[in-house]
Amino acid sequence: MEVENFYLLLHPRPAYLIGSGKVGEKVNFMAASWVSPVSEEPPLVGVAIDVNSYTRELIDTYGEFTVNVLPLQSLEKLYYAGTVSGRSVDKTKVISYRKGEKVDAPVAEETIGVVECRVYTSIKTEDVVFYLGKVLSAKADERFFGKRSGWDLKKTNLPLHNWGAGFYEVGRLHIIRKGGP
Repeated sequence: MEVENFYLLLHPRPAYLIGSGKVGEKVNFMAASWVSPVSEEPPLVGVAIDVNSYTRELIDTYGEFTVNVLPLQSLEKLYYAGTVSGRSVDKTKVISYRKGEKVDAPVAEETIGVVECRVYTSIKTEDVVFYLGKVLSAKADERFFGKRSGWDLKKTNLPLHNWGAGFYEVGRLHIIRKGGP
């Protein structure tokens, strides 16, 4: 079967809330699943943002963004942030926030993990700008994340975006023994 939208083969993917702008001036949030760690040295995170989006304008203006990890319980807010434009709707009436610790971009109050970034470089295509953000801070709620084990999915769950309004919960953990089959 030929797949017209190739990227759907790469879904479901974790869904995040991208914070952009500058607290005290302009602030916006959008949902994004095209997010990935890119490099450990320097520490870089990549995020693809539509060229026509308000988020792209704010990232270009202020040069910073945050990647907010929300629990599944915040799925409706995450979906809302991805389906309305920040140009026409003030999403902060639904999503409360604070200023980042290392950046002026907003951090969602409901976040259980956040990566604060300053734009390192970007690549523009016809439909997206892929930002590489230098990680200035990465923090997680210790109730749900361990330095050795990562997310404790017995205590929280993370949303995976399929496409459209489709979301999944993260599934079961399978531990594979080293050494092969």
